[in-house]
Amino acid sequence: MDMKDLNELRSEFEVMQQRAMQDACVDESCVEDQYEDYPDYLRAIYAEIMPPAKSGIYFSRWDLKRMASELDESFALDVRERMFKNFMQWIATPEDMLLVVGVFKDLMDLKCDEYRKYSERYPASKPSFDAKITKAEKAKKYLDTVYKEFFTQE
Repeated sequence: MDMKDLNELRSEFEVMQQRAMQDACVDESCVEDQYEDYPDYLRAIYAEIMPPAKSGIYFSRWDLKRMASELDESFALDVRERMFKNFMQWIATPEDMLLVVGVFKDLMDLKCDEYRKYSERYPASKPSFDAKITKAEKAKKYLDTVYKEFFTQE
């Protein structure tokens, strides 16, 4: 057996392992925390909470505007990323961040309640909505982690 054969065998084995891991974890429920480390909380939240594929919730521009108005802040409708930065720029203290985390969680709870209603009305879509709700719960825990990591002195 020469080196070429060994390399081919190794690559085939790696492909087989990868397939086995994917088959064992179809719904991603066995994956623990797949969150990365980020240098600042804005990047962390924007990368892990804002994408609906990761958090299960789509935060529209209107949602951002509504969340800001709950905190007596206001800004014009703009590109979603810029609106997010405008929304987050007024955070100066841990208490401010706690308010922002609370507003995010409230909106996530509101949307999860809607998902639950839809899954009751349309039982065939229940697995899809349950996956979104699970992602939202993980995202809420991640918001707590971000708060602890960046705003507490523990």
